[in-house]
Amino acid sequence: MKKTATLLAALLVAAVPAVSLFASCTKDEEKKNNEGEQGGEQQQEEVEENRLDNEFSPNIPAEDVSKFEGSTFSVLIGSVGGVMYAEEENSKPVNDTVFRRNKLVEDHFGITLNIVKTGVDATGGGQGQATTQFRSLIESGDQTYHAFTHVQHSGMPQMILEKYFVDWNELPYVNLEEDWWYQNITNDLCFGDKIYVMTGDYALYIDSIDCLVFNKDIFDDLGLDYPYEDVLNGTWTWEKFEELVKLGSEDLNGDGMMTMADDQWGLSGWVYELAPALLVSTGYSPLDKDADNMPVLNQDVSAAHDMYQRVVDLFADGQYSVAESNDYNAQILVFTEGRSMFRDTFLGQVTGLSEVEFDFGIIPYPKWDEDSEYMNRSSNMTALTYIPVTNTDLPLTGAVLEELAFQSAKELTPLYFDTVLTVKSTRDVESEAMLPIIKDNARFLYDGYQPNVITQVLNGSNTFTSSYQSNLTSYETQLEEMRELLLSED
Repeated sequence: MKKTATLLAALLVAAVPAVSLFASCTKDEEKKNNEGEQGGEQQQEEVEENRLDNEFSPNIPAEDVSKFEGSTFSVLIGSVGGVMYAEEENSKPVNDTVFRRNKLVEDHFGITLNIVKTGVDATGGGQGQATTQFRSLIESGDQTYHAFTHVQHSGMPQMILEKYFVDWNELPYVNLEEDWWYQNITNDLCFGDKIYVMTGDYALYIDSIDCLVFNKDIFDDLGLDYPYEDVLNGTWTWEKFEELVKLGSEDLNGDGMMTMADDQWGLSGWVYELAPALLVSTGYSPLDKDADNMPVLNQDVSAAHDMYQRVVDLFADGQYSVAESNDYNAQILVFTEGRSMFRDTFLGQVTGLSEVEFDFGIIPYPKWDEDSEYMNRSSNMTALTYIPVTNTDLPLTGAVLEELAFQSAKELTPLYFDTVLTVKSTRDVESEAMLPIIKDNARFLYDGYQPNVITQVLNGSNTFTSSYQSNLTSYETQLEEMRELLLSED
């Protein structure tokens, strides 16, 4: 397969960052006034590149930098987000880049960064412990910490509804339309005109985004083109994905039975990540938004049923795809032993494939159809940032988080892509160009208002419609409570 500079350049153009839900229409109007849509896109890309060429964030006036001298900025790390902490340089690229970034920010503002780990683990129990600790600190009026990092679930949505956190719109210096902020959070996790949760490149949230890795040897043996061109052309759809998954399956020992230990599969993965990732890629969302950006139930039951059906059908007959639920290592071995065409994984787990004996590539999940958008699931382990209402210095908080995010977009994210992933693992320029596309199209699946797709995959039966209808009253009650809390006064 050719690895041309032309394809790389085209793929990079395709990776233009998405625009925030709350972005001003000014940018679109400016594009229309340029010489054609393509020229406008190129000009916009150049503007974004020039902003990262600044030494420091362009959103913090130089005259304001000295205002924070002598301050201490404290962050409490929950069960995720530990990448923000680096005690000293240790010759590990990510750690050392984080250490130098933190030192640069300290020196720039004349402040001290106090980044503290709770010590809890990333299990469900550990997540609950961190949430309990955050709630206790806020309720006691403790003003030590300016920010917390934690998961999206495990009680955090309820704390948002109970107004334990500051609206990011109140933070000076932070411009959430910039590429160094996780803009799609505003689409998926925020309602009304409030933004109670956000994160930026400083937390390496890209580490927990689902993607697909594929075995190039299997493609070569079948005489198939790699999917890169389809991604570029916008034709990497569920229909093509399903066709490839069926072609990639083979009864290797000829016993007429497909077993995970002996045969070749078109798709493999850990069901607790794979099934939700597939569902997100269809474009399904349990919640829509009304004219006021408030949550309403997505009651297009027919369309949702079809999306669930396509996910379940990949596994129902047990002939083409395998979603493991008991032995985590077993589903890894299917791919590393060269017996799976596609496998679901996090971007951060790709480095664990560096020793496989075959060449592999990285691609985003397929989109529903050619008129849809690529959507790659942000897992429940994504590191998010919460600002407690006990925070007494929002200007300091905004300035430090903005600068951390900006400096990380300049140094940490490129290092993560180019060194940690590309050099050690992905082995071709086409896969390298897929990474920003995956990052810029990361999305969350809001929890609690839909039937469990994992259960349906494991049972091999799509019961979306009956399950949704039987739970509709409960969904409506929960949503009404949610809306009341969102509309309540602080």
